[in-house]
Amino acid sequence: MKKKIILASAALLLGSMQIQAKENVETPNLKVLAESTTGWVENFNPWIGGRTNFVYEPLVIFDTFNSGVEHMWLAESYQQSEDMLSLTVKLRPGVKWSDGEDFTADDVIFTYEYPKQFPEIDVAGNANRIKSVEKIDDLTVKINLNKPNAFAKYDVLGEGVLIIPEHIWSKIDKPAQETMKNPVGTGPFTEITRFTPQVYVQCRNPNYWNEKLAVNCLEFPQYSSNDAALEMLAKGEADWAGIFIPDIERTYSKAHPNNKYWFPSNDGMRLTFNFETQNENARKAFENINFRKAVNLAMDRDAMMMIGAYGYVDGDNPASNLPKGLWNWRDANADATWANYYRYDLEQAKQYLAQGGFKDTDGDGYVNNPDGTPFRFRIQVPSGWSDWVNNASIVIEGLRAVGINATVVTPEVNAYVQNWGNNNFEANLVAGGLQASIWAFYDYTMHSKNAQTAIWWSTAMHNYKSEQLDSLIDTLSVTVDEQQQKALVSKIENYQAENVLQVPLYYNAVWYQYNDSRFTGFANAENPFTNPAPFAGAARLVHVLNLKPNS
Repeated sequence: MKKKIILASAALLLGSMQIQAKENVETPNLKVLAESTTGWVENFNPWIGGRTNFVYEPLVIFDTFNSGVEHMWLAESYQQSEDMLSLTVKLRPGVKWSDGEDFTADDVIFTYEYPKQFPEIDVAGNANRIKSVEKIDDLTVKINLNKPNAFAKYDVLGEGVLIIPEHIWSKIDKPAQETMKNPVGTGPFTEITRFTPQVYVQCRNPNYWNEKLAVNCLEFPQYSSNDAALEMLAKGEADWAGIFIPDIERTYSKAHPNNKYWFPSNDGMRLTFNFETQNENARKAFENINFRKAVNLAMDRDAMMMIGAYGYVDGDNPASNLPKGLWNWRDANADATWANYYRYDLEQAKQYLAQGGFKDTDGDGYVNNPDGTPFRFRIQVPSGWSDWVNNASIVIEGLRAVGINATVVTPEVNAYVQNWGNNNFEANLVAGGLQASIWAFYDYTMHSKNAQTAIWWSTAMHNYKSEQLDSLIDTLSVTVDEQQQKALVSKIENYQAENVLQVPLYYNAVWYQYNDSRFTGFANAENPFTNPAPFAGAARLVHVLNLKPNS
C-alpha cells in the first residue's frame, strides 16, 4: 500500500513538473521576411522612411482584395453626411497607447492637423482633402472635407493615415527628421527588444486592445537578395515571407514538409505609352489608335504568364486593368469590345498597322509613321526585376514580329523612377496598383491631374489626358447612388476599351510563402481572408491576428 502511495505521489509530481515545464515553454518568435535590405536602420518614424510595421494603426482597414470588405479597427463605426462633406467617426473604447496613456479623439484630431504644419510629412495628401476636424466627445470626431466625395472614407479613414499619439509627437517640432527608436503606438508589436543591422525583434504591446493577438514577438532577419532569403526559407527557418522564387516546388516546397505558398492575383501588369514623350515620332505612333490595337495583338500574354512568370500568374485583364478586387465593377459591353484586342494575333496586328497607314518605306524592316517618319522607342523596366525583364523580351519579340522597332532599357530602380518623374521615357513596363475604391483607382490611373507627376503607379505612367474621362471620374466622386455609379463606371470602362489606351498584359502575383510548423492560421487559397503578403500594408494586421502558435 505504501509503495502504491509513493508511486502515485511520484506520478502526480512528474505530471505537475510536465505541466509546469509546458507552461514555461516560450512562444517562438514569428520570423518574417518582408523586404530586402543591406542592413536595418533603427527608426520607427511613421511619417518618412520609418519602420511602421505593426506599431501604428489606421481607423479602418479597407480590403483591396475585395472592395466590399472593411475591418473596423481603431474606429468602431463611421457615417458620411448626405452632402458628402463630412465623416463622423466613433472610436473604439478601451484602447490604450503602448505606454499606458488612453487613446482618445484628441489623438485623432492631432494626427490630421499635425501634417498641415509640416507639409513634408503629408504623405496621404489629406491637407488638401480635409478642412477641419471637430471633437464631438472623447470617442467621437467629425472630419470636415474641403469638397464632397462619395469615396472619401478610403483616403481619409484608411491605412494612408496611421494614428499617432499627441502626447509624444506634440513635443517634436521636426517630424521629418525625427529618429524614433522607442515608438509608442496602438499596434500589436511596439516593444523593440533587439535591434542590430542584421536582425531586429518587435514584441507585444503590453496594452494591446485586441484579445485575439496570440503571437508574442516578430523577428525580422536581414537579407540582401532573394537567394539569401530562399536559403532561410528552404531550411524552414522563416515563418512568413514575400519573395519571388523561380521553380518554387523544387527549390522551396520540397525542401521542408511545412513549406507552403499561395500566389493570389495582385495588381495588373501593363505596357504603357507616354503620350507626352519628347520623342516626337514615337508620340505620333502612340496617338494612332490602329497602332495601339496592333501592339495589343502582338502581345503573347500566355508566354509571358508561363515563361516569364513561371506560370504563377493569370490574365483576363479588362481594358482599364482593374485589379481583381474591383472586378464587381467590370462592364460586359466593354469586355466584349476589349476581347477583340486582348489576344495574340500577329496577322491581325499587321492589318491594323496597314489600316493606320504604317508601312516600311525605307526597307529597314520596320514600319514608319503614316507621314513617312521613322520611329523607335524604348521600353523601360527596372533592373533586377527578373520576371518583368524576362517578359520585356517577349514584348519586344512580338513588336518586332509585326515590324515595330522597339528596345528594352533596364535602369536601376531609382533611375527608373527618376526617368518617369522627369518624363524621360517613351514606354514603361509597369504594374497598375491596388485601390480599395473604384473611384480612387480611376483617379490615380486615368485622371489627367496626375499626368507628369511622380505619383507611383499613376497617370504619370502614360500621361494620357482626356477631358471626357476627367469629367466622368469627377462626377463619380460625388455620386452616392450605386446604380448611377455603375452607369458612370460603364462609360469609363467602355471609353478605355474603345480607345485602347493601354496594353494590359496579366496580373502580377502576390509573392507569399509560409511555414506552418510553428504557427497556424495563415491565409491560403482555401481561406483567402486577406492579402497575405508580409509587406501588404494594414492587411498585415488582419493576418497576424489570425495566427496562433502550435501547441
